Amino acid sequence: MDLLLQKYNDYMRLVGCKVKYELIDGTVIEVVYREENFLHLLGLHKVVDIQLIQFWLDRTNRTVKLMDVIKGIKNGTLTDALIKGSHFYHLIQDRYENFSYDNLTTLNYTDAIVDFNASLIHSKISSDYILFEEKKKGEYNHMGIAKDAVSGSRYVETFFHESSDKYIAGQKTVKVKSYKVYDINGNVLFEDSF
Repeated sequence: MDLLLQKYNDYMRLVGCKVKYELIDGTVIEVVYREENFLHLLGLHKVVDIQLIQFWLDRTNRTVKLMDVIKGIKNGTLTDALIKGSHFYHLIQDRYENFSYDNLTTLNYTDAIVDFNASLIHSKISSDYILFEEKKKGEYNHMGIAKDAVSGSRYVETFFHESSDKYIAGQKTVKVKSYKVYDINGNVLFEDSF
């Protein structure tokens, strides 16, 4: 199976599920996974030399929609090889290679940035929480959680790997105490705690 399609299928296992993180200060963060966030989580909006992605991002030509890009993944016209062959792949390589079902669902995220202040690093991220884990000495996976202005629910806005602590430095961090994943019916799929 194509690796990009595998990443999509793994992610779709989570769509509709709810994740609840409890921090040691009592803060509870409830997150839902939405299909429409998949492309951004992988960073595909940055591989602009791929025609299907260009058409999707072109605000003057709204004939290609998000679901058309997802359809391209499903039918094999947008593939792992095409993504890795992009001249812009280096911009998403760490994110793309570290994106996995395990990295989204396990209690690897041991700490959370509370009230993330994007202006400290001139970032466009709108997440108010960022969960992070140290992968290698001084390298981190981050999962940004934002609040939907319409529904009020929180969703996974971004996922990225950073080879420094620039997103963490100067931010308020709190340890993650526990974590539960609920299916669409509210049943606990798995849980973990420190």
